[in-house]
Amino acid sequence: MKIGIIGCGAYGIALSSLFDLKNIELTMWTKLEDEYEELVNNRTNKLNDKIKFTISLEEITLRNEALILAIPAKFLKDVIFELKKYYNGQHILIATKGMIDSNLISSYLHDELNTEKIACISGPSFASDILKKEIIGLTLASNNVVTLDYFRCLFKDTYLDIEITHDIIGVQLNGILKNTMAIASGILDGIKVSKSTKAKFLTDISKEIKKIINNLGGDFKTFDTYSGIGDLLLTTTSQESRNYTFGLLIGENKDFKSYLENNTVEGVENLRNIKNLFKKNRIKSRIIDILFEIVYLSQPKEKVIEYLKNGN
Repeated sequence: MKIGIIGCGAYGIALSSLFDLKNIELTMWTKLEDEYEELVNNRTNKLNDKIKFTISLEEITLRNEALILAIPAKFLKDVIFELKKYYNGQHILIATKGMIDSNLISSYLHDELNTEKIACISGPSFASDILKKEIIGLTLASNNVVTLDYFRCLFKDTYLDIEITHDIIGVQLNGILKNTMAIASGILDGIKVSKSTKAKFLTDISKEIKKIINNLGGDFKTFDTYSGIGDLLLTTTSQESRNYTFGLLIGENKDFKSYLENNTVEGVENLRNIKNLFKKNRIKSRIIDILFEIVYLSQPKEKVIEYLKNGN
C-alpha cells in the first residue's frame, strides 16, 4: 500500500504511528517549509525513519493510491482546489471533523473531485492517546464498498478497534455536532452546574443529535457508535478538548478570545456553517442558536441554562 497523509499536525502524526509495523510506503505533506525542514532533518515526534515528506501536493497525489486528509477543516478548501489538478481516482479518507462552507466534507469532495471513493474515520481519540497506543475505538464509514474495504484493510492489525458503517453522513455529523456541544458543556462546567444538570444536558443533546442526523439523511442509530456517543462523552468532559476548554473559559469569565486566536477550535468555526446548513434544510436547533448568540453576538453565557429549562 502507498499512502499519503495530508497534514503533519498532531493527528496526522498520530495516524502515521499506526503503520510503523506494517508494510506501507508512507508520505506526509505539509505546506510549511520550516516544518518540512524540521521533519526531514530532525524527525521530530519520533517519526519512523521510513516516512517520506513533501511540500508538493502534486507529488503526494501522484505517488500514492490513497490519501488521508488530516488538516483543520478551515484549510481544506484551498488544499482541495490545488489537489484536484492532480487527483486521479485515489481513495480518500477524511480524518478531519468539520465542514467546508455549509457542506459536509464528503459532499464537497464528491462535487469537486467527481469521485465516489470517499470514506471517513471518527471517534474518541486524542492524538496523544493514539501515540501512546491506548485502547481506542473508531468508526470507519463509506458508501463505496471498495473504498470501505481498502481502509478496513489499512487499519487491520493495528491496535485500533475499528467498527464499520455505510452511513458516512451520520459519522460526519457526529463529529461536527459533538464539537459544538462540547462548547456548551464547557460553559455549563464553568458556571458550575450540578452533575445532575450536566447529565440532563448530555441526555438532551444526544436526542437532538439523533434527530438532526435523521433529518439530514443519515441513520440516527449511527449515534450509538464510537463516532457518536463515544466521541461526545470524551469531548464534552475533557480539558484536552479545545472546544470544551473554550466553553469553560467563557463559563468562568476568562479570556476566551486570546485562546481562540491561538488555537483551532472547530466547534466555533463550524457554528456559522451549521446554521446555514440547518437553514437550507429547514432544521431548527435551539442549542445551536443559543451557542451562536453567545459566541458571535456576545449574549450572556447563562442562556445555555434556557435550553435546559424550557424542554426540548
